[in-house]
Amino acid sequence: MDPQDVVEVLRRNNRKMMESALLEALNTRGRVTSAKELREALIVLEVRGLVRVHSLDEERRLIVLLE
Repeated sequence: MDPQDVVEVLRRNNRKMMESALLEALNTRGRVTSAKELREALIVLEVRGLVRVHSLDEERRLIVLLE
């Protein structure tokens, strides 16, 4: 999965989304991906300083686009 796909979806959704909604949006757009692939892409984006991942609890994460 290309991390830029994640950035594109976040830009179209007010720059923040729950991880589950982001995964659903990517799959709806034809970019079939697993939760593991999404998390790997989020790690890359977070290291690059493009997103911030906030853990709300064990299962819910808020993804915020920083750029």
